[in-house]
Amino acid sequence: MTRQASATGAGRTWHPARPIFRWAALGLAAALLVGCGGGDDDNGTPPPSAGAFSIGGAVSGLGAGKTVTLQNAGKDDLTVNANGNFVFVTRLDSGIAYAVTVKTQPSGQRCTVTEGTGTATANVSNVQVRCENLAAATYTVGGSVSGLTGGAVVLQNNGRDDLSVSSNGGFTFGTALAGGTAYAITVRTQPSGQSCMVRNGTGTVGSANVSSVDVSCATAALGLPEGDWKQELCVVVRPGTWGRSLWRITRQSDTRVTGQIGVVTYADANCSGTGTVAGPLTDVGNVAFDRNGSTATLTAFWGLWTQPSGLTSRAVWARKGPRLCIFGDQIPTAFPTAASVESYVDTVLPAKTCYTQN
Repeated sequence: MTRQASATGAGRTWHPARPIFRWAALGLAAALLVGCGGGDDDNGTPPPSAGAFSIGGAVSGLGAGKTVTLQNAGKDDLTVNANGNFVFVTRLDSGIAYAVTVKTQPSGQRCTVTEGTGTATANVSNVQVRCENLAAATYTVGGSVSGLTGGAVVLQNNGRDDLSVSSNGGFTFGTALAGGTAYAITVRTQPSGQSCMVRNGTGTVGSANVSSVDVSCATAALGLPEGDWKQELCVVVRPGTWGRSLWRITRQSDTRVTGQIGVVTYADANCSGTGTVAGPLTDVGNVAFDRNGSTATLTAFWGLWTQPSGLTSRAVWARKGPRLCIFGDQIPTAFPTAASVESYVDTVLPAKTCYTQN
């Protein structure tokens, strides 16, 4: 074994020689690492991640105050409330498909999408959403006619759109109306020998066809009353003076009258003679009749009495022979038929509470 000397103090100490081949091996390993590219350089890093692309376009034709909700691929809801450009919040990586659709349409409009599908390879800004107003929905107005025995009744809606009906059953006006439009059905021409009245004839068209208008016709043996009608009952007004209640009726149309009430005074207990109207009459408003009906001896009229104060109530007027009977009604009516009216009238006639023109 080879020994080498090392001076330590005054004497010599011998150590084993360090193998030279260790240093050579380390140098060779370093050289191999360099030759094999073991160090860091640009060729050893991974490629950058794909860029994210936006998806959008433009909305046109959207009405003021309206909104349209869009989706991309069935999600990522985007609500747009004005015309112009839009961009979805979620961006897509390259190669991802997109599909823009309308989730919620604006009220009264319909929006369609063009250029709405594709694959993201760059920012997308050519999706077009075009909105158009929908045509206003229209609805028919009609109802049914009953009691017609011959001839024809001519009806009108809002003072026009004449409709001639010559048989009982359903009817419909030719002109349809948009939702929110008012309607008012009236009789323009009565059938020969009959009188027709309209019930449920006014209102506002909603979102469905109107079919509830009721036109009832009856033989016009006795029409609506007019002129002065005095109650048959004669009562004491004050000592030496007797009186009868008075209705002064003015006919405004085939279905409407106005009225005033007062007292006619007489000098005898039988209230004979013409009598004298005592003082000014009192206005009692108007009655708008919406239905009539007849028996062989009576004609009844059902209507709504509106007093000057605005208070309203149902009323029935009935004519039997020379007499006119006026009495209150209710909802639903207590007198559904002319026969039921006549039965009641027959019970009150003896009390002399009905009116005559004598």
